[in-house]
Amino acid sequence: MSAGSRVNEAATCMLGLAIMAAFFLLFALLLRGMVWVSDKALPWLLLAGSRTFDICFFVLLPLCFFKKTRPWAGLGFCLASYVFGVTVWAFSCVVTFGHWGYVGLIIGLLLGGFGVFPVALLAVSLHAEWSVVGWLLLGLVLTFGTLFIGVTLIDEKPARETTDV
Repeated sequence: MSAGSRVNEAATCMLGLAIMAAFFLLFALLLRGMVWVSDKALPWLLLAGSRTFDICFFVLLPLCFFKKTRPWAGLGFCLASYVFGVTVWAFSCVVTFGHWGYVGLIIGLLLGGFGVFPVALLAVSLHAEWSVVGWLLLGLVLTFGTLFIGVTLIDEKPARETTDV
């Protein structure tokens, strides 16, 4: 093997290692940033979730009683589910990081991103923090409950009018 090919091989190896190091550094910074953003945004998200629940209960729920406004109420419920979902995800991120650190967070993210919730649920269950388990489950029910109600109201078919000939 010539000296030139050895130098090329060493340079390629060094470039590969530098790219891998840059990738891991970027991943670490993204994880740290995600935890930081979740921590800073969580009080605002909890306030938004509270106001969204009020709107769902006092505005959208009465709109369900009128046939013409049901699709609009369904759209509102679907949008509300996103607010609840983001709030639950950010809360799960903070809880997972608080109990199991970056390892738990990475495991949750490797489960498709949505795995942060089950990892948080497992972490607080193993630490016997039952009130946090209750809040996580309430958030899950709010998220998928409002989504289900919204989709049901949007997809509701108007009753067929029968005409007698």
